[in-house]
Amino acid sequence: MDLSKKMNNSTKALDYLRALMPTILGSLILLGCHYDSLKTEAIVSPNTERPNFLFILTDDQNYRTIRELGNKHIFTPNLDKLTQRGMSFSHVFNQGSWEAAVCGPSRKMLNTGRHLFKTGYGPSTAVNDQSRGPLLGEILQQNGYDTFITGKWHIDEESLRRSFTSGSNIFMPLWMGMSFHEEGGQFNTLIADYDGNDLNDENFKTRRANKFSNELFVDSAIGYLKKKPNDSQNPFFLYLSFLTPHDPKHAPEKYLKLYPIDDIPIPKNMLREHPFNEGDHNARDEVLLPFPRTELRIRWHIARYYAMVSHLDAEIGRLLDYLEKSELADNTVIIFTSDNGLANGQHGLLGKQNQYDHSIRVPLIFAGPSVDAGIRKTGMFYLHSLFPTILDIAEIEAPKTTDSVSIASLLSGKKDHVREYIYGAYKNFQRMVRTSSHKLIYYPHIEKTQLFDMINDPLEIHDISKNEGNEILMTKLLTELERLKLEVGDPLKNESPVKSFSEYKKDDYYPQRWPRRELN
Repeated sequence: MDLSKKMNNSTKALDYLRALMPTILGSLILLGCHYDSLKTEAIVSPNTERPNFLFILTDDQNYRTIRELGNKHIFTPNLDKLTQRGMSFSHVFNQGSWEAAVCGPSRKMLNTGRHLFKTGYGPSTAVNDQSRGPLLGEILQQNGYDTFITGKWHIDEESLRRSFTSGSNIFMPLWMGMSFHEEGGQFNTLIADYDGNDLNDENFKTRRANKFSNELFVDSAIGYLKKKPNDSQNPFFLYLSFLTPHDPKHAPEKYLKLYPIDDIPIPKNMLREHPFNEGDHNARDEVLLPFPRTELRIRWHIARYYAMVSHLDAEIGRLLDYLEKSELADNTVIIFTSDNGLANGQHGLLGKQNQYDHSIRVPLIFAGPSVDAGIRKTGMFYLHSLFPTILDIAEIEAPKTTDSVSIASLLSGKKDHVREYIYGAYKNFQRMVRTSSHKLIYYPHIEKTQLFDMINDPLEIHDISKNEGNEILMTKLLTELERLKLEVGDPLKNESPVKSFSEYKKDDYYPQRWPRRELN
């Protein structure tokens, strides 16, 4: 068969390459095609005091939300200072989701160190994803750490009890991902406490906060730090997990006034609607504003998003100021990140149920002992690499079931990035492979492929998949995508996306739809 003749038609060429994929993949495996790897290396010297950890996790905060890291339209003075005193990474990725609530699988990967389809916390129908291993907080406890939680968990109660010695102002119900506007929103969230005594019936007894969630959770974190020196000499792991800037888009008036709607620039990649059905075209996130999108409504949406980030920044600043003045500061590693990003009008989308960078990349900052100040690196790793990295810093061996790799050698200054290829998935609708220079997204339901030049087109505006001369690159990325699917345990087969995925999540035959709102 003459492959060169087939390359004359790019659509036929892609069909041909997909048909050859099993053969190509088998050949690569036989040839010993390399897998990305990185040796773990502790950054804490032997015989030094074990570090404390202040782990700050936000909700739906994309990588373009910190002024110091390039967005001059947002005010984040405290995160700017943290960036200046620590090391930040530009290319950190949430690996994806098997449900519309992307933050749930993200947190399950983060707390297990496992890939998307291997966390042990997959859907109840995923019989191949129910084997649970130790959780991050659980391992730290077993090695002498006190572990404390405040804010959002978004996993189950049993896992929280295993992970934390105590907690206060924990968002309820534990498995829920957000506080709906009708149920108190950010101003009056449902919360509970946990004292570590599994026989105490008062644990997880709910009440209304009557205080903005950002302020409430920081109050809890500061309260814990104040009591810690007197309560225990053990090192601590403080897990502070905010509900913001996830909707509902609530913020105190002071912060809303920072962002007049007319001053908000429209994203250059804004569209009135996504040009094709990417899978969950009418998911809940996407109907928060009507179709088609208008510039005025997108400006309003972004202004409130920025206001939430600025309020979040102020509360983080209050916590960091207290830590800095305390006796704990010199031995506390600070980690700031988010669970996933958000579109906010880019590509005609509002949510995170897609594989564009605005939705899969997150900010990440390390600061503290042995972390160089003012350093920025690429990274190219998954968010759940934080699991083995935290254990590495604490000089604790990660479980053999851990899928992600430690980035400790990036923190010690020896490398700039970890992986050559990043994989992503959303339900059975989208698959993605990305390098530092290019990204390929495949939509198996509609057999559509996109290719983007991430260096010259970082906003992913121009699809170059059909451009002449890209056939070899497409072959390489499609081959790598199939290899990565095997590595992460992805059950999806391109030729039968519904049937092959249904054994993992059976209700995806009929994905939930929310009422679509049209612009009158």
